[in-house]
Amino acid sequence: MAKFRVAICFEEGVVIEVDANSVGEAEAKAEEIADEYAGSRYPEQYNQNRVHRCFYTQDGEEIDNGQTHRS
Repeated sequence: MAKFRVAICFEEGVVIEVDANSVGEAEAKAEEIADEYAGSRYPEQYNQNRVHRCFYTQDGEEIDNGQTHRS
């Protein structure tokens, strides 16, 4: 059996709750949180709710003795 390396690309929508004094501040905080955690799961304090998640694969490469072969 051969070994392959494959990229998994995500597009995801998540709603979180933050404390802020304005919409602008809330959006800025959300950007900082997304940059820090950048993933599918956020700490429970943000009460996340995933609203959508799309993914696809690309750039499959066979790995063979230290060399790669694109398919």
